[in-house]
Amino acid sequence: MNQATITTGDLCKLAGTTRGQLRLYERDGLLDRPARTAGGYRVYSPDTIARLRAIRQLKELGLTLSEIAALLGEHDHGEIDEHELQMRATRLMREIDDRLSRLQVVRQYVAAVAAGDMTALGDPDCSFLVRFLAASDQESVLEAA
Repeated sequence: MNQATITTGDLCKLAGTTRGQLRLYERDGLLDRPARTAGGYRVYSPDTIARLRAIRQLKELGLTLSEIAALLGEHDHGEIDEHELQMRATRLMREIDDRLSRLQVVRQYVAAVAAGDMTALGDPDCSFLVRFLAASDQESVLEAA
């Protein structure tokens, strides 16, 4: 193996990804198909680590894989459409604001229960919290067994 290449296993560890994600990203055009050794093993360039990290961060922002592929393709070809990027950013800001609003509501219920106020559990809008806590308790029991 060449010093300038990384094996699949090492890449997954370094970039915090899985083999399945690599194959998906290759199939969807987010990553170039890797080179192969004489034995047929896939090897990647060190630049792939940064690209995978960028993909993960863009996913965390809420972009779909097709949006990420388009954005990376534009970046790769030096053809970023600033108007389109601004529109994506505007849409993303709305989605982030919506998520934050929903999380604030959930936080109010969780904070009440954490403070010992169990009346929140009787609120019909809080049934998700009861189911969540019950599921967490079952997982703890299973892990202890």
